[in-house]
This record gives sequence, structure tokens and C-alpha cells, in this order.
Amino acid sequence: MKIRSIEIKGLFDQFNYTIPLVNEEDLLILTAPNGFGKTMILNMIDSLFNKKYSFFQKLVFDNIVFEFERNTQLEIVKQENMAKVDFLLYENNQKVETFTYSSKQDAELIKNIDLHLPFVRFDENTWQDRMTGRFLTTDEIVREYNLFMPEAKNRKINTKNKYPKLEELTNNITVYLIKEHRLFKKIIQPRNSFESKNYMSYAVEEYAKELKSSINTIIQKFFRISQELDSSFPKRLLSETTNIEEKEFKRRFEVLQKKQAKLKSFGLTESDQEVPIYDKENARVLLVYLKDSEQKLQVFDELVQRLELFTSILNENRFTFKQIEITKEKGFHFVTNKGKELNLTDLSSGEQHEVVLLYELIFRTTSNTLVLIDEPEISLHVTWQKAFLKDLLAIIALQKMQ
Repeated sequence: MKIRSIEIKGLFDQFNYTIPLVNEEDLLILTAPNGFGKTMILNMIDSLFNKKYSFFQKLVFDNIVFEFERNTQLEIVKQENMAKVDFLLYENNQKVETFTYSSKQDAELIKNIDLHLPFVRFDENTWQDRMTGRFLTTDEIVREYNLFMPEAKNRKINTKNKYPKLEELTNNITVYLIKEHRLFKKIIQPRNSFESKNYMSYAVEEYAKELKSSINTIIQKFFRISQELDSSFPKRLLSETTNIEEKEFKRRFEVLQKKQAKLKSFGLTESDQEVPIYDKENARVLLVYLKDSEQKLQVFDELVQRLELFTSILNENRFTFKQIEITKEKGFHFVTNKGKELNLTDLSSGEQHEVVLLYELIFRTTSNTLVLIDEPEISLHVTWQKAFLKDLLAIIALQKMQ
């Protein structure tokens, strides 16, 4: 399901907006002078679908209407005394559910969470479970951990969601917000960590570590699948009843060779794909071997697509005196055109903004996600700003996102 439009009345007591979100390119740009509420509109969307309902309590507005596909509308109304916010869900122009949010209730919940040791506050309405590392909103903690029901103090109980349709609606749309301040990330230490203090870290360094971890996870999956296939090869060979023609054999192995070459260029594998000589008498054996090779390398397909787009944008269209390199040891790093490796923090502010923004778009979003970017042009030279729209359309095509 997609949001078709947003209608806002009384934003900051003076602005009324109607914003259509659906178009052929799945791309919408909001532009206006400072102070007209562009960031607030992004925060409205992010807060609704990530269940940060306290945002609407503090925001100055009269009425917000989200219109969705399937003739569904969600109206958010601030009550006159500003103490409560009503969420009214309509289907086919009939009201089907009402949820009222109160800041007084939220204050009591937050007080209880502060006393619950596994959680540490990340921002105003976001917490991290120090045992698992998961980030949750206040409302998610209430639902999942049942912290605040009297009968649940010493044991977990099942609770029935009072607002199933609103829950279903917000769960059906994944929203990812890329904030204006994105060069630094707050790192919260796990409860069992030797480090006791939380700290701020360069986002570009954290994302290099994250990519390294993702690469090694996929390599481990590759080895696991390889072991499983190799151990069952004799049995599958005996049960295979079909053959493969020489032309089809060569075509499919040519595809495998190209995949292997890409993997080698990114340092994900060290060997080339060996192509056995076609022999009609052994066609059945070659077919099983071919199928196994295809299944093994398939685990890299999505990662390679993303790596190709990420590196091509930076190396072909952006950095002129340095280039990005991918390795399983470092995730990514940069070298000068003379071969000298650079510290990631040696990149300029504009270069770091570009790397971080592209990384979040390419590696941290998934298909069918609504992505919100606040001020994508920060610190970028005007030529990079002009090229960004073309790059963004390529990323949308790959990620299938809005």
C-alpha cells in the first residue's frame, strides 16, 4: 500500500498544504524557503509509521489527512485543549477505528521505561534494548514487553491490540528517514560490553564496518551452501535424468564467469570460475555441476548489484583524485590516484555526505520502502547536486522504493 496524498491544515498556525505523493517516477521533491515546514512534513510521515505518536502532541497543527490506496484515509486531529490527539481511520468513507493519544499517559510510560534496566534512551521517543541491540519506540515496548500492566509485573501475558486496523496500516508501510545531520552516529554500548560509555562516531567509519559485516555474513552463507551441495553431489548426480546441450552449457557458464569476475574485482573471492570442457557423454554430470555453481554464486547477486551501483556513482561520477575500493577486510576504503590509502575521516565534508547518503540509500533500505531525505544537497558542490537526481532514479529502479 502507498500513501497517495497528505493534506495539512494549520501547520504552525499558518500553513495549509495538499501534497500528492504518487507519480510515475516514484520521486517527489519538496522545495520552499526556510521555515515553511519541509522537515516537519518528513517528520510527520516518519513519526506516524514508526509509531512516535508524541511528535503529534507537540506539533502545532489543526488537522492532517493521509490518503492511501484502497480508499483508506487516516485523519489526525489535535483536540482544542492540545492535551490529546485523535487518530481516525476511515475505509470507504466510513470511520472504522479511533485511537486517542495523551501525553500524560506517555509521561508515565517513559518513567517506567527509565526504571527498566534493559532499555536505554536513544532520543525523545526511541529506546534501545541493551540485551538485543534493537531500537523500539515507547509504544512498541509497551506492546512487546507488557511492562505497564499491573498483572504483568512478574510474568509476561498476552495482550490484545485495541487498534488492529491502525496497527495493520502502519505496519504495511515501511518508512526510512535520512536526517539532515548524518555525518555522526550515536553508538550505544550493549549491556555486556567492556565499554561503559556511549559515544559519537563518524558515520562513514561505522558504515564501512557494517558493510564488512554484511560481506562476511554472505561469504559464510556461500561456504555453508557450498558444503551442503558438495556433500550431496553424488546422490543428486545419480538422481539426475536430464542432459544439457553444448550451446546452453556454454551460455550459462559464460554468465557464471562474469559473476565470478565481478566478485573477484570486489575482493569477495580469489579464484576464477573454471569452465570444464563440454563432453556429451558427461552432459548429465556437467549439468549438476552447473546447477551447483549457479546456486552457490546466487547468494552474492543482490550484494553485487548494490556494490556496482555504489562504486560506479562514486568512481565514475564523483571523486576525481581518489576512488573507493571494496574489500572483505575493511568493507570499503579510499585510495588516491597514486595508490595511497586514505583514512575515511580524511574525506571532505561534502565527500562524507555523499558516501553516507548513497550508502543509506543503497544498503540500508529495502524494496517497497518510502524513503525520506532531508536536505540531500548538504555540502555538495553544485555539479554533484545536478548529478544526484539521475543517481537517485537509478537507485529507485534498483531498490524498487518510493
